[in-house]
Amino acid sequence: MSDTMQQRAIHELVQSNLACLAQARELVGRLADEQYRASAPGGRGGVGPHLRHALDHYDCFLAGVAAGTIDYDQRERDLEVENSRERALERLALAEAGLLRLRTFDAAHEVTVKLDSGERHSRCASRSTLARELQFLVSHTVHHFALVAFVLRIQGVEPGPELGVAPSTLKYEQDQKQPGSAACAR
Repeated sequence: MSDTMQQRAIHELVQSNLACLAQARELVGRLADEQYRASAPGGRGGVGPHLRHALDHYDCFLAGVAAGTIDYDQRERDLEVENSRERALERLALAEAGLLRLRTFDAAHEVTVKLDSGERHSRCASRSTLARELQFLVSHTVHHFALVAFVLRIQGVEPGPELGVAPSTLKYEQDQKQPGSAACAR
C-alpha cells in the first residue's frame, strides 16, 4: 500500500471513529440526567455504562498505540462517566483529541493486542495494525451504541436514526435513496 493510500486509510478510519463519538456527544448533550443514568431492564447497561465501556476501549487503544501494546483488559472503568454527563463529555473530548493525533501514523503501524480469552488465567496476545484496531473500535462502538439506542427506545426516548447503525448500513440506506437505485431486501 502506498504512503498516500495509507494516509487516506488512516484519515478515513479516524473520521469514522470521530463520527461515532460525535453521535455520542450529541446524544449526551440532549439527554436529561435521569435518562442518561437510567438502567436497562435487568439493572445493567444503561446509556452511561455503555458509553463508559466504549470510552475505556478508546483510552486503552490510545495509551497502547505509541507503546506498541494495546491491552483492552486494562480499562480504567471511570464510574463517574456512568453517572455524569459532564464527565462523559470530557472523556469524549479526550478520545477525539487522541484520535486526531493519529492522522500522522502509518495504517500498517504494528501493535500487539492483549485480551482475556475467557479461560481462567489465559490472556492472548496477537499482532495487529493501527488500521485494524481502528476498524475494531468503530465496530465495538456501534455495537454498544445499538444497545444504548435500544435502552433509550424502551424508555420512550428516540436516540436518532443513525445511533448504533453500522457505517456500511448507513451508506447502503443512503444509496437506496438515490434516484435510479433499485430497492432490495436487506
